[in-house]
Amino acid sequence: ENIKGLAKFTKGYGGADLRALCMEAALNAIQRRYPQIYQSSDRLLLKPETISVTFRDFMISIKSM
Repeated sequence: ENIKGLAKFTKGYGGADLRALCMEAALNAIQRRYPQIYQSSDRLLLKPETISVTFRDFMISIKSM
């Protein structure tokens, strides 16, 4: 159902729009998992397997675009 809802919200998006949306959703997921990422100038060790992009990340991205 989330896929259908996402398709409804992105009606009329082109390929570049969808790519930007996915990138923004991924950045939201990273920031949600590692909130300190933008507050630190230190190099952080991230574990990609601990990051999951959710429907919520996409919805936040849609609202900000």
